[in-house]
Amino acid sequence: MRHRFWPRCQVEGSFITKDGEIDMKGRGIFVHALQGMYPHHAAAQWKFVNFQSPTYTAVMMEYITPPSYGSTVVNVGGIVKDGEIVYAGATNSAQHTEIKGDPENDWPEPGGAKFLWNGQTKEGKAVNAELTGSLGQRLDRIDVMAQVPGFIKSLYAPQQNMDLQLKVDGEEKGEEGELFYEATFIS
Repeated sequence: MRHRFWPRCQVEGSFITKDGEIDMKGRGIFVHALQGMYPHHAAAQWKFVNFQSPTYTAVMMEYITPPSYGSTVVNVGGIVKDGEIVYAGATNSAQHTEIKGDPENDWPEPGGAKFLWNGQTKEGKAVNAELTGSLGQRLDRIDVMAQVPGFIKSLYAPQQNMDLQLKVDGEEKGEEGELFYEATFIS
């Protein structure tokens, strides 16, 4: 299993829908995921964060392995700005601070979250960043295997504005941006 991220890039293109063309020019993220196993063998659940602001991009992927692999929490993430990696590492955390629940399938749909990035720059300066708040209204729920009872995968993907609080070597900065968040529950 492998995931590669290009967290901050310029994108250009369009979608053609029955209502017309939608221009997609702007800033985006590229994720290349290659998985040579069944998803339920790779992870019991995962959380994916993509925050884009005018200056910064913060990404994080946290997953919990299934019990057959020790229910281990694995996290990788980073913060970048144009042309520069501010921080990249595995000392991050993603927590659901509120659970709304989903009455249709009993999955613990998150209502609020707290995402923390903690580490150092390549120069050894301390980096701490936080995104905290309500996740708002769910955009979509996808039951990938709904036709197989007892093997439902649900995806919740709220998107909204949040403030990134970033501290690098004691200097604090805050910036509003757009958060896309995915919480997936497999087992």
